[in-house]
Amino acid sequence: MSVLIIAGLDSSTGAGLARDLAVMADHAIAARVAATAVTAQDAAGGCAVLPVPPAMVAAQIRAAGPLLAAKLGMLANAGIVVAVAEALPDVPFVLDPVLATSAGVSLLDPAGRAAMIARLLPRAAVVTPNLPEAAILTGLAPGAELDHTASVLFAMGARAVLLKGGHAEGPEAIDWLLRPERAPLRFANVRKPGSRRGTGCTLASAIAVHLARGHDLATACAQAKRYLAAWI
Repeated sequence: MSVLIIAGLDSSTGAGLARDLAVMADHAIAARVAATAVTAQDAAGGCAVLPVPPAMVAAQIRAAGPLLAAKLGMLANAGIVVAVAEALPDVPFVLDPVLATSAGVSLLDPAGRAAMIARLLPRAAVVTPNLPEAAILTGLAPGAELDHTASVLFAMGARAVLLKGGHAEGPEAIDWLLRPERAPLRFANVRKPGSRRGTGCTLASAIAVHLARGHDLATACAQAKRYLAAWI
């Protein structure tokens, strides 16, 4: 039994499939892969994207065999989103809404975002947007109140949201686990100087690992946050 990673290939290996596989290796978890796109990324922020045909993405998912959980990252376009939604078995999965590179290059077109919200968001065990991604998904300002952001995402069908605060300011980086009719759970780490690529991939993949091990969502998020802090 394995964890399925559905994501794009980052040529720099700082994020995407390579980073996800490193997380699986660190946790001694068997992984299967469905590549959604090939990207060429450089240190200056340039990015070229070649999506994989949707039928091939679906074929990779069907070939993965028995699964315990899945992690979804870059999906590239609406055709791939639909293919993933139709081929993905009924296992817990983490939806990391990869919408753009840090330099602003789009990694999921508007039709793809709409398909992701309609077809995958309501099925995900948890969706893990950072503040800019949450703003794009909800149409709210990046600094919108936590309760407002949560209510909009729940209205869109989200079952649980881990809202990542790495793009905020202050001495701590604070993530919030938001679930309907439950008090928010706060995960805080001392903010470290600089930045590191692949933090979102790392966190989402680690959550998927712990869901595969049978942990409840709060425990999975807590364990994944500890792993991420140590990695950073």
